[in-house]
Amino acid sequence: MKLLLSSRGLFVVGFVVLLATNVAVLLGVASNRSGEPEAVVVLTEREVQLPYRVHVEDSGLALHLAWRAIGEEKEETYYVDWRTPEWFNSEKLKDVGFDVEDLTRPETTSERYKVPVAREVLIVLEYDGEPYKEAVRRAERALEKAKKSFELDRENEELGKKLEGAEKRLEGEEVWESRLFAIDAGLDAARLREKYPDRERFIITPGVVEPTRYYSDDEKELQGYISWLSVGNINVSLTLRRELAAFLDIDKSRDSESRQPRYTIELAYGKRLEPWIRSVSQIKPEQ
Repeated sequence: MKLLLSSRGLFVVGFVVLLATNVAVLLGVASNRSGEPEAVVVLTEREVQLPYRVHVEDSGLALHLAWRAIGEEKEETYYVDWRTPEWFNSEKLKDVGFDVEDLTRPETTSERYKVPVAREVLIVLEYDGEPYKEAVRRAERALEKAKKSFELDRENEELGKKLEGAEKRLEGEEVWESRLFAIDAGLDAARLREKYPDRERFIITPGVVEPTRYYSDDEKELQGYISWLSVGNINVSLTLRRELAAFLDIDKSRDSESRQPRYTIELAYGKRLEPWIRSVSQIKPEQ
């Protein structure tokens, strides 16, 4: 009897905890969406992506927010390093609260396994701005260089593969890669919004960052590393899921023509800087 009562008691406690958790979540959602949105940006499938696998019987669906950043340009590759932006230097690390002096002391940098503590800050994302144009320019330069090298030695199989890769890279930048780029970080949302006032192009959202060390001219330097966005996956309501149903079973290894974005997403960010999907629209193929 005591065991039965104990089991019932545990069930009641578990139910109350679950109910309280759900209520807290719903209150948080309501608070985030109250009043005017902090930002409303219309993105495409390039930036808000379907998962690779969706179980038919699973009614839940979350879209992934795809973002990138421009890293330091390297002469050989013109690589877009989406985790360690070029702008995320020691000064920016100071701005977001890291003790750069402590991290660069000889006794600290000699400790191989000492890892700086990551922290949550605010990340600014820009849609279809100058960073994306720079990514396209880098791809164009890489293709031009690959073409010149191949012209000098057309029998070189490796150069031929590099040329194909450079062509594919530029095609990706123009057709399917995300145009949403991390461009800044800070701690004060109001100051960041004052600096980036266009609420239809700039998103301010929490993300987790940490310092990384690298060698430059035999000196240890620090650079910021963006680990992830705090909310990188966005749940889709049952109503809007129906709007996306036509795209769920499409093979992801489509040719370039069919990899054109098929839908737009109106994405809103609320008071807590958390996103939700307001609408989905199908992009009609050009005739």
